[in-house]
Parts: sequence; structure tokens; C-alpha cells
Amino acid sequence: MDLRQLTYFLRVAERKSISAAAAELNVAQPTLTKSVRLLEEELGTPLFNRLPRGVELTAAGQHLVRHAEFIKIQMTEAREELLALQKGDNGIVTIGAGPAWLRKHLPVAVANCISTRPDLKIKIVGGFDEALLRRLRQGEVDFVVAETPWSQKANDLDIEIVSSVGLQVISREGHPLATKERISAIDLLQYPWVLPAPETRARQRLDALFMSMNLSPPAPAVETESMAFMLAMIRASDTLTYTSTATVLPPDGAGLIVLPVDVLASDRDAAIIRRKSSWVSPAAKLIIDQLRLVCEADPNN
Repeated sequence: MDLRQLTYFLRVAERKSISAAAAELNVAQPTLTKSVRLLEEELGTPLFNRLPRGVELTAAGQHLVRHAEFIKIQMTEAREELLALQKGDNGIVTIGAGPAWLRKHLPVAVANCISTRPDLKIKIVGGFDEALLRRLRQGEVDFVVAETPWSQKANDLDIEIVSSVGLQVISREGHPLATKERISAIDLLQYPWVLPAPETRARQRLDALFMSMNLSPPAPAVETESMAFMLAMIRASDTLTYTSTATVLPPDGAGLIVLPVDVLASDRDAAIIRRKSSWVSPAAKLIIDQLRLVCEADPNN
């Protein structure tokens, strides 16, 4: 088994088609078919079930995907580490950031780093926690700053809690509920909601709070992974959402307010999250150190 075989195998698994994978890899289809068959012979088990159109992973193939993706990530990290040593530079740092971090602590930390190291190359990937953790596990980002994941889903991650995130109901200025002195959970159910996917921590927290009051959680009119879309929709309508209170900070939060719904107010730990035993480049370490300092000065993100 070699790295090329694993690369070919992963592409076929992703595309569920040998012909499509061959086209993307720019290799002849018989060459790719032979590579897969040799891998199956070496492992002594079929990796794909051949279908009339395409292929599907067998149980053995699904297990191999997990190991092959880990090997691919390890090889990528090794290549980056050696390249950094050879060139004497630190490469590009890719950071996955939750909504609260995009508006407050992360921009300050990155600005502080760039002021002393203008040669740094930094890429920021925004999103909600579960999507970011998926990218982290796939090696697409170097580290993530977001709400802490459920402990039972984080055995493969290093989690360093550095701040807390306040969660509350957000609406537009001028929303009919904005003039009420006391807002109940039942009042909120009279309006449409725009929310992230059910697996995100904020969504799960919202659902749990409603259920603790023997109420059905809001059924969102719209689900989205785009915070920009979510905020634009709230500004343009009477929809509500449940997210970080940092969302209302200017300039992105212009026209938005936090509704005073005490029964739904919540604080969650937020953390710097890495893959266990992953290599941390000098540039990434510099940013992480600066994030620690920023969070120490202001623990509320």
C-alpha cells in the first residue's frame, strides 16, 4: 500500500464513481481500476460494491476511509513542517472561526500579530461550530476558535477554554417584541425563526431551553450556514434567531438588537481547538499566544 493508492482510493470514495475520479485525477480509468483492485487484494477484502452506476463503499471501505484521511492529514502536516524548515518561513495559517470570534477577539489578535510580523499569511474561514470542526478533522484548517464541542464528540481534539460566549435572542430594531417590557418564550413562538443546522451548539441549547419549559422548540422557517444571510434576513423581516450577543456589535450588527428574554439567556465556554498531536507552526503558535492574551484581557467574547 502506498500514498498514491490511498489518494486514488479516497477520490473514488468521494466521487462514488471510478470514471469521475479518473477524470479528476487525470489518469486512465483502467489504471485507476487496477490500483483499487490491487489495494483490495493486498487487504484481502472488497472496498467497493460495484453498482450499475458507480460504486459504494463496503463496511471495510468505510473503515479504510477514516484511516486514509488521517494518513493524508499527517502527510500534509509533515510536508508543511519540512517545507517551513527548508524555507525558513512559516507558511499560511488557516483559522476556522465561529460567529462571535469573527466580530471581536480574533480580528484584534490577528491585527496585533500582523503589526509585528507583516510577513504572516493568514486565512480566516467563518462558519458554525460543527462545520468548522469537520474542516479541522479533515485538515482544512490549522485550528478552530468556537464554542466547545460536546465532550463525548471531542476525544480526538485538544480543547483550551479561553473565553465565554453569551447567547440570546436577536431581532431587528423596531421588531414588535422590542417594545414589550417582558417577553415570554411563548411570545417568541409567534414569529418565524432563521437558525443554523440542528447539530450546532447554539441550536441544541435553544431547543433544550424550550423543552425544559415543556414547549416545542421553534421550527425554523429557514436553516442556513451563512451568518451574513441570517443577519440580512433578520434586518429585513420579523424573523428571530438565537446566537452570540456579539452579533449586534457594529458595524455588522447595525440595525439589530438583543431581545431581553431572561429565560433564554445563556453563556457557553469558547475555546481554541486543535487536532490532538497535530503540528503547530511557529506562525500558528504566534496567533494562538496572542489570542490567549486578548481573551485574558477580556474573557467575554
